[in-house]
Order: sequence, then structure tokens, then C-alpha cells
Amino acid sequence: MRLRSPPPWVWLVAAAATGLAVWPASAQQAQRRPEPAPSATTTPRPHEPSALAVLRKRFDELLASTNTKALSTKRKAEMFEEFLVWPRNPFEIELVVRLTSASGVGQVIGILAVKNSEIVVAGRKEIALHIKPNVWGLHPGLYAFHVHENPNCGPALKDGKLVPGLAAGSHLWLSGTGSLGGTTFSSHLGDLPDLEVDADGTARKPVVAARLTLADVVNRSFMIHASQDDNSARLACAPLN
Repeated sequence: MRLRSPPPWVWLVAAAATGLAVWPASAQQAQRRPEPAPSATTTPRPHEPSALAVLRKRFDELLASTNTKALSTKRKAEMFEEFLVWPRNPFEIELVVRLTSASGVGQVIGILAVKNSEIVVAGRKEIALHIKPNVWGLHPGLYAFHVHENPNCGPALKDGKLVPGLAAGSHLWLSGTGSLGGTTFSSHLGDLPDLEVDADGTARKPVVAARLTLADVVNRSFMIHASQDDNSARLACAPLN
């Protein structure tokens, strides 16, 4: 779903939400902490806050501050989905990036700040997802960067062996039926521009993913591969669930 113009209620929520950033406490800690020593290992806490749960809670708080308090639970859920698609959605979510391994996710190596935005294509405005990385400790170069279908960065079995990050599933694809004679089409929306790591081992250059919104990446994961090869090992991962 793509909203060309938002419903009237959106303006009420947007006015209350202007300048708001949303992220779980774990991401705030990752942002403040210095780069970990090479031997350090950080495992996720059992009850690490969910970015999606925090996002929903903040959205409910915004609704409560407007004249939409009497809405049904179903309508609130619909409004939340609409808000995730809106290009001018002021929410920004920060996701923790962790290294993957056969034994599970481990060391924190940075964050991804994700929000909706707009780009101009041939003079017209189009929806896009803006991803600002703050990742450290990698070798300089380009890394394949994708949205994967599952919000799980753990290992999974393949040919009897545990493969790091495999629980994230395949790359995100969009499929549908065209209007010309039932033509089937598919688009590899999850294939993002490469992540660029500078000489100091950090990645801070923003990545813009055309046609994607927060609604498309909820309950998905962002995967950094071990090289520019799309099929290389799954090096690090950040779920949005």
C-alpha cells in the first residue's frame, strides 16, 4: 500500500510527533558505548526491548494526546499501518547491529537509524526508506546489504550444519500480478545499495532504498554480508520486530 496523500488524522499525530525519534534502550546504549575491544563479546539480554513494541507504544501515546481516543482497537491498528507507510512519518527507529555466529548473535558493532523519506525521480516525489548506519570494526570496502524476510538473526541448519544468520531467511521479494494478461512480476526490493566502510573501519554513509517504507521492513531484518558478493556469508544483522 502507498499513500499519495495522508488521511486527515495523520496531521494530528504528526503535529504531536514532530522531531520524535523512537528506539529501544539497547540501541541507545549501543550508540553511546565506545568501540568494543576485538576480544569482547556481547550477547543479547533475555528481555531486550523490541523496537516494534516501542514504536507501537509511542504511537498509542501520540493517539492518546489527540482527539482520536475513542477509536476501536481495530481502527488504531489500521492507522498504525497507514502511519508506517506515510513518507512524512516523523518516527525514526534505531536498530542494534550484532555479529552473527553458529552459536547465535553476539558482539554489538553499531546501529542503523531507519526512517521514511521521499526522493525525487524525474521531477516527481517517490517514497523511500532512509537508513543511516553507525557501524564500526569492519575492514574497509563494500559490503552487500539486504533486507531479509524474517526478524531472526540467529543460525539455522543447512546440510546438517548451523549457518550463521540463516534464520533470517531469504532476501525480501515483492511479487504480484500485472494487469496485462495476468502477467506475474517480481521485484528484489530487499537488495539495498552496498554498505560502504571507510578506511577507519566505520560505515556512516546513508543508504536510500527506493520504494520501501517502515511498513515493508517491520518483522524483517537488515543483513550485512561478509563481502560485496550477495551470496557471501552473513556477517552481521539487525532485526526489526
